[in-house]
Amino acid sequence: MRLILLIPLILCGTVLRADEWWAWASMEFWRQPPWTASVFLGNRLDTDDGAVVQIVSPRMKYLVAPWLDLGVGLSALSIENPASHIRYFQGRPELEINPKHDFNRHLRLEWRNRMEWRWNEGEPFTTHRSRHRLQLAWTFPRPVGSLTRIFASNEVLVDLHRHQWRENRLVPLGATFKISARADLDLFYMLLSSRSGDGWHGESVLGTYLRMHF
Repeated sequence: MRLILLIPLILCGTVLRADEWWAWASMEFWRQPPWTASVFLGNRLDTDDGAVVQIVSPRMKYLVAPWLDLGVGLSALSIENPASHIRYFQGRPELEINPKHDFNRHLRLEWRNRMEWRWNEGEPFTTHRSRHRLQLAWTFPRPVGSLTRIFASNEVLVDLHRHQWRENRLVPLGATFKISARADLDLFYMLLSSRSGDGWHGESVLGTYLRMHF
């Protein structure tokens, strides 16, 4: 129990070491089983050596079976370099195939597989990539205050034009809090690794993810 209560303190302590802050939100506005529709909103802030990214993405999912859902999305992104103040637009149709497995009532493994066809403004249509994320989540039998689950994940991002693994997103620890009857908040710490011409480079990210259901 003491270890569980320390989780929020551990996550909050990472703020002092984080190089970036990612703030996500998802609003599920329509549900007609097996269909659901939502809008994803995101902000990514890295004022030192990265980019400021804003994304709006309407998405729809279809539950094929209890262990599998399919999804489509259409994302629009604004990407700005804080140093040069150069901003460009990115359009991104998306397709997802997402199996999952419940080991028991509390432990779940999710495998998100996403294909992204990316078009950057002013560039050829050749920056497509695939993404593959494994996430293991433990939901507590009883909430500890507002804390309802903990999770860990790793995501591999592959540049299909270069045929190369270009990015890795490891979340060693995340926690979910129930903040209302229709809203949950994830707080997580991510180790972000990116590949460039001279090898791999790492940064730390503090992330929040607000999920709302109407």
